[in-house]
Amino acid sequence: MGCFPRFLKLRLRLKRKTTTPGLQLSGRLKAWEQCPHCKELFGDVYDKQVQLSTVLESAAQCSRCWALGQILNYVTDLRSASTVLVGSIWHDNTLEIGVIRPGDTFETAPGYKIYEIGDRYKGERPLLDPIVGLPIAHKATHVNFRPIRTTPEHRFALAKEWLSECVTSHEACNEHDAEYLLPRRLLDISDVEHIRLVNTQHQELHPRTGYVALSYCWGKQGNLCTNTANLKQHAAGIPMLSLPSTIRDAVIACKHLCQRYLWVDALCIIQDDPRDKMAQIPQMADIYSGALLVLSAAGSSGSLEGCPLGPPEMQPSPPKIIGLDFSRYANSDNETSDYRETIVVEQMEHERCRSLPGHWAHETFDQDPTDALNVVEERGWTFQERFLAKRSLYIGKGEMSWTCATEVQCECRNPSPHIKTEAGDRVFTRRYGINHMSVNKLFSEAELSKTYSYLWSDIVATYSGRLLTQFGDRVAALEGIAVALQRRWPNIYKRDEYFFGCWLSLLPDLLLWHVSGEPVSEQIYPDLFPSWAWPSCGRPVSFISWVWYGVDPKLWVELLDFEVKEPPPAAVFGQGGGTVTLRGPLIPVKREVVTYDENEEDVVYVPIDTQLSFMAGGASLDHGDGDPGAERVSHLALVGSYPFKLQEKNKQLSCAMLCLVPITGRQENVFRRVGMILLPRTKQAFLGAEFQRLLTSHVTDYNLT
Repeated sequence: MGCFPRFLKLRLRLKRKTTTPGLQLSGRLKAWEQCPHCKELFGDVYDKQVQLSTVLESAAQCSRCWALGQILNYVTDLRSASTVLVGSIWHDNTLEIGVIRPGDTFETAPGYKIYEIGDRYKGERPLLDPIVGLPIAHKATHVNFRPIRTTPEHRFALAKEWLSECVTSHEACNEHDAEYLLPRRLLDISDVEHIRLVNTQHQELHPRTGYVALSYCWGKQGNLCTNTANLKQHAAGIPMLSLPSTIRDAVIACKHLCQRYLWVDALCIIQDDPRDKMAQIPQMADIYSGALLVLSAAGSSGSLEGCPLGPPEMQPSPPKIIGLDFSRYANSDNETSDYRETIVVEQMEHERCRSLPGHWAHETFDQDPTDALNVVEERGWTFQERFLAKRSLYIGKGEMSWTCATEVQCECRNPSPHIKTEAGDRVFTRRYGINHMSVNKLFSEAELSKTYSYLWSDIVATYSGRLLTQFGDRVAALEGIAVALQRRWPNIYKRDEYFFGCWLSLLPDLLLWHVSGEPVSEQIYPDLFPSWAWPSCGRPVSFISWVWYGVDPKLWVELLDFEVKEPPPAAVFGQGGGTVTLRGPLIPVKREVVTYDENEEDVVYVPIDTQLSFMAGGASLDHGDGDPGAERVSHLALVGSYPFKLQEKNKQLSCAMLCLVPITGRQENVFRRVGMILLPRTKQAFLGAEFQRLLTSHVTDYNLT
């Protein structure tokens, strides 16, 4: 179930009051408190499905079932006999309900947030309405909605306001406004019928010339590219009508924003010139960080699709304000006969239900992080384009949205008040870019290096699940972010220590990756990168969190040496071979097949040293269960464990070990990585010193390729 995060199951049940200020209630239970049907929709988690028809039939006896029927009539067809409901009371004391209609699944059904405004209460409010049991929201959020303007001119006028305010008054957005190099080429879009490719060095443009950089998906075919054959032609002029739809729409958007220059990778880099491409890839930090604005064609899956402003039918639905008369139920308790309340029904949303900033992407009550509409957020190259931007404007399927270091905005909502830390830093729900990153108080001052390795691991974990047409671009598509971090924190992220998506000074932490999810490319070529480096894995990766958040973690490896192998001439930027020499516990193991219940088999790797038999475990393989190397695992390399205190006795909560296969034809102790074992809590308790003693005889130098 992708819906609410699993930690909701741990959420404390809301305490419901039985008395209400301003109303004299009878002491007996209300009908809705005894109703077995709507009760399942007002619990802590989505754990029961209730037939809509059952709720409607119960309306004669239960005031809450009656109220739900009245409300849902505004958003769904009550006549469908097979529609089912799933609901839960959320942290803001609203009912969040999914309406699973015929043809819907749990993942695709629409969701709604329902609450009373409760304006009639003075002072303390009850959590639930005493008559019909609907939740009274802590804070009504419908007042934040604003109607989306109707014409492109008016809609882009709002985007111009965001841009102007950011450039002129956002101190944080201009704090790191360094002297970035202009791109080698830009598109001059000032003409009505043609755009023209200009060489910025020959044109003698001012170094601070403003330009917009486009972030978009190429798609599988149809993109217009600059190559050696048409370079002169593109310099003379490219007809607007010959542009792919997405690029043409981007030009139109820039004209609305009164911008003259646009950078588009397909047109500004000579695509069949390897030297030009190799020179431009390291400049991505300058190109996207130096842009006045990054324009994201967020709703487009390819260059031929276009990125027009979202039409009304795709836009966020405004909240429905319903006046509901409860007097028929109030009379039954001898209360006031004039009993009306304002009910709000909002299309459901949550911070985790979309990839784009702002309000809207694809709102269902299943709050999966996958953005089903704005596919640009699935692609590998677009990750750094957003991350490096000083400010970004997204044209999504439904609406435009905006991020900068100061604001997160969208068309359909007024901006919310800022939330800040004690140090005065703005708190963002998500880190949309480098200007949302902070090293303040992440970890103790004594472990500042942990902060920097954590920041990089977080970037990699987010990026690694994005799709790439060419698997060989796995490092190249992250190069701009690496360069930006080098500039921001040059004493930590050093240029001569960055290889294959890893920083050598932080390498022990960055060895602890493991795979999850589906392949990111149709063809995976692991040998393009060293086996110890995360890019060699063609799937999303995660890092072991206790390296940073565990109590007393211990890293057992030390980097002794690194040797990089010269890549072949045809290699893409970032590809090649590299050998790390490490010192740490290297434990010989044997492979055993274990049979569990119902004849299920699993493979475990058991240390030959019987004193370490408690370290046996199954592996998460880097390239899936079909990797033939898994049968030749000969050693486990212990990289980390926690907790570890030298003079205290405790059970190891976890040990992280690399599964290694010897390289045939090489000298002794040369291996490649094929997986990782993450052991759960050991049954045996050790003094830290005793655990260290057991490992001492296995500490040796070894090489990973």
